[in-house]
Amino acid sequence: MLPLTSVLFPYAAQTVVVGVSGGADSVALLLALRLAGARVVAAHLDHALRSDSADDARWVQELCAGLGVPCEVARVDVGAVAARRGWNGEDAARRVRYDFLSRAAKKVGASAILTAHTRRDQAETVLMALLRGEAVLHGIPAVRGRVHRPWLGVSRADIEAFLVAHNQGWREDPSNADPSFTRAWLRLEVMPVLAARFPGIEMALARIARLSAEDDAALSELAARITAHAPLAAQLPAVLRRWVRQELVGAGHSFHADQIGALTAALRQSATLHLTLPGARQVTATGGKLYTAPQKWPPPDFPLPDGWILRTRKPADRIRLPAGTRKLSDVFTDAKVPRESRDTVPVLVSAAGVQWAGVRPPVWAEGARAQAGVPEDVHHRAMGEALALAHAAAEAGEVPVGAVVLHGGAVVGRGRNTSRQEGDMTRHAELAALREAAATLGTPYLTECTLVVTLEPCPMCLGAALEARIGGIVYGAANPKAGALGGVLDVLAAHWGHTPTVLGGVRATEATRLLKEAFRQVRQAKTAFQTTGPQTPERDPA
Repeated sequence: MLPLTSVLFPYAAQTVVVGVSGGADSVALLLALRLAGARVVAAHLDHALRSDSADDARWVQELCAGLGVPCEVARVDVGAVAARRGWNGEDAARRVRYDFLSRAAKKVGASAILTAHTRRDQAETVLMALLRGEAVLHGIPAVRGRVHRPWLGVSRADIEAFLVAHNQGWREDPSNADPSFTRAWLRLEVMPVLAARFPGIEMALARIARLSAEDDAALSELAARITAHAPLAAQLPAVLRRWVRQELVGAGHSFHADQIGALTAALRQSATLHLTLPGARQVTATGGKLYTAPQKWPPPDFPLPDGWILRTRKPADRIRLPAGTRKLSDVFTDAKVPRESRDTVPVLVSAAGVQWAGVRPPVWAEGARAQAGVPEDVHHRAMGEALALAHAAAEAGEVPVGAVVLHGGAVVGRGRNTSRQEGDMTRHAELAALREAAATLGTPYLTECTLVVTLEPCPMCLGAALEARIGGIVYGAANPKAGALGGVLDVLAAHWGHTPTVLGGVRATEATRLLKEAFRQVRQAKTAFQTTGPQTPERDPA
């Protein structure tokens, strides 16, 4: 009998509330807690689901009086609560029961609430979850908040032997013998058949619950580390599913397992999916991002020039961009605006056509900023200078990456790749820009600065930026081969002493085009060399 009481020693000298239904499990837990030296308060809830339920309440009160244990008793019409709230009976009973136990614990100042769930309960719960097709078979948690379940590894046979040894009786709930209830059906008809072929099935299912819970905790921790800038499409499905679940829970949404799966698939494929969750809640996955509420588009944050009007789009709308005119609908597609939201996006129009669209980030027609008196976005302007440095690197036969460091909107450091020129693979653009900024400002710490670079930094450059305590990082193109901000892995998912802000995708099309052209030329040169070999200069006939 020692194992039953030994696991309860941590509660010795503590005040605990134990839920006592009158059944063997809860009666044994009440008795064992007294033997372990805990200050026990029993709590019994009459669910009013059976005509004789009041008899159970009286029996528990008499038991507690005989043991000298205080007893809190309440009666709640769970059936009426379920009908009023739209809950099923089992869910309503669980919610009402734990609410009652929490109030009892608060009343007596208990350090914990103990329930008598056993290994049999755990096995049945895992089996039911398996039959329902649930994604995680973690079963009943051993601890959740103040609720502790110390006997999840204890068998029913050990509990009954404990009660017999102490000459203690218990009551049987008639519903436990009614196979119309799923748990009773599993207990009476399914588990005996399985146990006849697999005698260790109860322990095996309990082990699955424990291992699944450990796996789920580890994967959920990884999901919680996903940063706002990390590309969701690159996440492992198991991690991304848990991230989606965390986001929906945080938004107060209810959902089904298949909805989690559908949203996860859409995010991994950067596809667009609109779902209506229970309670008519709308969520959208589009462009590799999850929106747990209808999107709201920002109105102009500047005075409207004379003759400009604010409206929403029209079918024939076009906007003039540096590369030529485009349909506004194509601009919205590139900006990943959901179709059902496109008629709500604010648009500014002059006699010359569409001048501004309030997507994220806002799209300006060519020359429209100057007309509106709005200065060029500081990151857009700085990326232009970094792109110029990248072009210079390309002309020198280097990988075309350029970087600048901003301080108060002014450039204080510049750099481009010079690795081949100097025969040193640490001569990356970011490091050169960081060194020059430190020299310009007279400090190695660049907390009030922003590093702007045409390509997502590699681990070496990001590490240097972290050591310099850089305040922010803005990059253009993603770096799928060496990126440390999600391209290969997200270094900032770990806990560092300093975490900069991150903004990716600024003028990404221009940066990507430059890189592709540079590597195209490298491939052409390599092909020419393989075809003709090195060119030997003609000999001087003299």
